[in-house]
Amino acid sequence: MADIRGVGIPITYSDDNPIEHWMNDFRKQRERLKRKPKDDAERRLLARWLGYRGRDELESIVGSATYAYTHFAGELDSEWRLLLADHIRTEAGHGWGYIKQGDMLEPSTDHGLPDPEFTREYGVYPRQDHWQIMTRDFLSYLISGNLWPYGHCTAATIQSIVVTTPKLLDFEERVVHAEERGHHDAALQKLHDYVWMLIERYGEEYVKRRVADIDAAALNAGSRVCFDPPRRDFLRKYFDVPVENAGMFFEWRRYLYLNVLGWEPEPVQIRDWPREVPAPQQLAA
Repeated sequence: MADIRGVGIPITYSDDNPIEHWMNDFRKQRERLKRKPKDDAERRLLARWLGYRGRDELESIVGSATYAYTHFAGELDSEWRLLLADHIRTEAGHGWGYIKQGDMLEPSTDHGLPDPEFTREYGVYPRQDHWQIMTRDFLSYLISGNLWPYGHCTAATIQSIVVTTPKLLDFEERVVHAEERGHHDAALQKLHDYVWMLIERYGEEYVKRRVADIDAAALNAGSRVCFDPPRRDFLRKYFDVPVENAGMFFEWRRYLYLNVLGWEPEPVQIRDWPREVPAPQQLAA
């Protein structure tokens, strides 16, 4: 493995890696299972879920990026502002797109409006613990938020719902999947350089400890659907989503640490690991 320690040294991350290949094959296998809603009740539930998901992306993903842009100005140069603005624009389009997909399924309902009955009935509440981590400081935002691309592995749980429509599939493939990969990957070199700038300023041991603490806290605060029981269990029950992708998570996490940050990750205990998936052994840093 190349030594990528230091500001400005190119990262070794690439989309052409074994975990990505496994995930692409897994998504293709899941495509065969997808079907249209079987009745009006299932169609309405799918519409309400899409509305919830769209509002959640606008409030959480876009909201935390906007918070970082407006509250961490002392940490941002012009390139960071460009990357965050692009992230905000892209994710806002995805959130609004999911809302409009819900409207197409159930035109009598405005899915951009809050749906507190849905939240109460199915127990999918805002994740305040995760929000508090993301808005604590810029490093916390970067490691716990959406720009740290755990989603390349974990998002299959939310993306691979069995109940769907041709228009929704087209939107997710042509817009969501394509755009997210582009702006996530563009931020990784900048993220690497920011972390190593902090190491030059505060020391390697301290910054590595901070990254490990942030990462562990976020993974245990509902930051990823496959490790968040309320959303995971709802999606498992009603839309038959997979959790097998979680079995690749620690390998993917290690790949990101080695190829973006430049060191071995500390082992982490994920409290709400899915019971159906054996937890792989982690290497000690």
